[in-house]
Amino acid sequence: MKNIIITGASNGIGKAIAQSLRKKYNIINIDKEENSVEGITFYKCDLGDKEELLNTILKIKEETDSLYALINNAGFGIFKPLEEQSIEEWESVLNVNLKAPYILSKEFSHLLKKSHGHIINISSTRALMSEAGTESYSASKGGISSLTHALSISLAPKVKVNSISPGWINTDESYTPTPQDDFQHPCGRVGIPQDIVDTVKFLLKNRGFITGSDFVIDGGMTKKMIYI
Repeated sequence: MKNIIITGASNGIGKAIAQSLRKKYNIINIDKEENSVEGITFYKCDLGDKEELLNTILKIKEETDSLYALINNAGFGIFKPLEEQSIEEWESVLNVNLKAPYILSKEFSHLLKKSHGHIINISSTRALMSEAGTESYSASKGGISSLTHALSISLAPKVKVNSISPGWINTDESYTPTPQDDFQHPCGRVGIPQDIVDTVKFLLKNRGFITGSDFVIDGGMTKKMIYI
């Protein structure tokens, strides 16, 4: 089976991707939280720690001689008023959300070129629009979208590099979206992890003509004009 690395596959969207792909691919999960998906290879790593990440990459290279896809999914945000944000918080978000995908893409580029493989970056509609207090998260996702098209040129023509920008994807199994939550989406509902899984599967079938693109999967929310 072909190998696919997914960061942050212990929970949320990453977990849904891993569960869906594990029967067809050998999944390698890099996450600081314990693996919660059976039948996949797990490397415990704090993606925000550069030295720990580089050591983990070295271990993977020693144990894996091929790679078909890298899915840079792991990410988090710290949301608070601008005046209360610290530089350390800014750096912690950028380290996980932007620096780690860059390092992983660079370090695994040789294997991905050999396989004529894929890089799929999970960005966010926060790269396109914002709420107050989201500076570090929005900047990191804007960076991921730009990193995507830069990598697509640097690794052309052998590696296809694209990004997915999810809108509201409900990964909280304890929360049921309200009618108002659903109604505000032009498609009539809040997103579910399978919506992103479907897009990942589509991109993995890409024969090469799709690269450098960002796919906004948000139920139409970024196209909805709102007047107050």
